[in-house]
Amino acid sequence: MGDHTNWSEEEFKAYLCLYAADSNFEFHIEEKKLIESKFSPEVIEKIKEVTDDLNDHQRSRIIVDYVKSKKYTESQIDDLLKEMKEVYLSDGSFDQYEQSIYNMLKKIIKI
Repeated sequence: MGDHTNWSEEEFKAYLCLYAADSNFEFHIEEKKLIESKFSPEVIEKIKEVTDDLNDHQRSRIIVDYVKSKKYTESQIDDLLKEMKEVYLSDGSFDQYEQSIYNMLKKIIKI
């Protein structure tokens, strides 16, 4: 799984956005465009290379580990969640599965 706690803030945010876009197994063009507008192709590719073969438990563990290692404040966590929600909403839909993943992440990273 690698040492993701050494990622830069930009790499971690790119990971969150990619995680959100892929969480319902449908990577919509609007989500892709939004992510590409926020991050360089190099950052996106680096994160995809490291995380594409991980299962959902491993992917969510990366988020929890990173947030804990960087000692995020409640406000910073809220900002991260807003960024994820922006990706979820970019395709005009925030389906039940996406909401479930979002709420699960909200619970586990706010502990």
